[in-house]
Amino acid sequence: MKEPLAPEFAKNRAASLGLFGLAVLALARASALAAASAVAPIAADTNSYVNFDVALYVEIQDMRHMASNPQWMEESWNLISHSMKVEKVWLEIYRAGEQTPEADVRKVKAFFAGKGIKTSGGMMAYVGRPGDGLTGFCYSNPDDRERFRKLVAFTAGLFDEMIFDDLFIFDCRCELCQKAKGDLSWTEYRLKVMKEVGENLVVKNAKSVNPKINLIIKPPNWYEQYQFSGYNLEAQSKAFDMIYAGTETRDPENTVMHLQPYQSYGIMRYFEHIKPGKFGGGWVDPGARQTLNRYTEQLEDTLFAKPREITLWSYGNALEALRKADGTTEITSILYADAGDTFQKLDSFLGKLGQPYGVASYKPYHSSGEMYLHNYIGMIGVPMDLYPEFPDDRGTIFLTESAKFDPDLVSKIWKHLNEDKTVIVTSGLLKALEGKGIEKIVEVQDTGRKALVNQFTYRRIMDEEPANVYTSDSAMLIPELAYGLVDSEEVIQGIYKDNNRYPLLLQVRGLTKGRFFILTIPENFDDLYHLPQEVLSQIRRDMMEDIPVYLDSPARVCLFTYDNNTFIAKSYLPYPSRYSIVIKKSGARLFDLQSGRELQGYLKDGTTVFEVLHEPRTYNVYRFE
Repeated sequence: MKEPLAPEFAKNRAASLGLFGLAVLALARASALAAASAVAPIAADTNSYVNFDVALYVEIQDMRHMASNPQWMEESWNLISHSMKVEKVWLEIYRAGEQTPEADVRKVKAFFAGKGIKTSGGMMAYVGRPGDGLTGFCYSNPDDRERFRKLVAFTAGLFDEMIFDDLFIFDCRCELCQKAKGDLSWTEYRLKVMKEVGENLVVKNAKSVNPKINLIIKPPNWYEQYQFSGYNLEAQSKAFDMIYAGTETRDPENTVMHLQPYQSYGIMRYFEHIKPGKFGGGWVDPGARQTLNRYTEQLEDTLFAKPREITLWSYGNALEALRKADGTTEITSILYADAGDTFQKLDSFLGKLGQPYGVASYKPYHSSGEMYLHNYIGMIGVPMDLYPEFPDDRGTIFLTESAKFDPDLVSKIWKHLNEDKTVIVTSGLLKALEGKGIEKIVEVQDTGRKALVNQFTYRRIMDEEPANVYTSDSAMLIPELAYGLVDSEEVIQGIYKDNNRYPLLLQVRGLTKGRFFILTIPENFDDLYHLPQEVLSQIRRDMMEDIPVYLDSPARVCLFTYDNNTFIAKSYLPYPSRYSIVIKKSGARLFDLQSGRELQGYLKDGTTVFEVLHEPRTYNVYRFE
């Protein structure tokens, strides 16, 4: 069998080959592995990585295919198991009105058990309707409730573990729902109903059939909008034994959700804080048949959060068949070969990293506002650590508009400041809190006007004058804030036509304890990526005072920090970038954890600076002392 590439060589070779060359390389490797699988099946006791487990989700159409075609089941598994190490498969029982027959479930389950692979049940709990394929069960309808109850009980009788995939939703507006919700909003009614459904139709029901079953709910990637379709993350995370996160971000520019790559990591941290120790892992799919590097990046970003498990959806979705000259077909998989290489590389260093952490941010349950902004901030190099409760034990807290859903927010901010800590709020949250107590902290107002800016200047410390002017590559609209001079001061200014200046980062004066900032967010969040590097670095310095390292880099170079002086720098840029890593102490030493090489730095203003050249769409892993 052909040996996999060494991590350093593979990364460099991938950068030089480009997507087409990498695809050819992966296809050749997959074909070689498929041929080898006929004579050298992998032993079950080698099907584990050291730092995480890998699971595959077998969709209902693949369940049918496997049960009716044992040869395809054997050949496809041989290819997959020689591409990567699989610990578990989720076998789907129900999806969109179709149920896998019990005989088929048992046949497929027995096949994987014979390979030493753990099997668990899975369900995509929606019904679909003509013209509206994403319709969930109507939990106001007794017939739908009973049908769902039977499906859960059926699955609990076959498995000791069960996961509820995307679309465990309640989005019906039928006459029964209209009558039942009364004066409640649709969101209020759906949250109430889905709390009851989780507690009774799932947990109580399943455990009455199989008391030892492990029940897992896996909400999708769109965490800002769960409540609108009935995902009750607060109640369901308590009722279910474990939770799991959808981390598929796909292509942010050409798919409908426009999710930023950083979210594959950020949502993992949010879910870890929701159910510490009972967070199962992350879930990636190759939706929209994105480019190979975007698929790989999602796997990497998910694993940077150090989960116990990662699931790939779905078993057959990543397989392809090539027709040969003699008319027969051969199963191949570029994606699984790529995933296997990715897992091998990350498994070589994840154990050397400590606990992930970043700048704490607070998103209450069932909240929304400045949707997904946390991930844009992550993409400009500020590591985010999202919490469902106000993280008052952390030093610096970053608050977006979604925090307005906490009625006691202002008093919590005051308490944090009086403990000599830092609070940074966005212009969106400032506006949302006007007239609701923010005036007790600072008298700054959103005027309702917009300012067009394309130049910026900043001051490194509060009492110096702003110096130098830096130009962005495009003009951007920002909210115009009005404030009392000297009562607050602009750390960063946006400039239009030389003399019209507007605050981009505002700091409040007069606090005897703590620091309070207002970060002005452009009308288009993407404009954050177009801020000059010097301005981005000042934002990082003020937001990351609790973190001993930051990047003096352009946007879309991300930083992932860990509590044992290790970190990952990852570039999503399509071209090489030269920038500096800044360690906040004199005489620091910096090592590349993958190669073992020590980098050479120089002293500057009490820090140690290391200049690096970063290849496009790659990551580097470091340790400093």
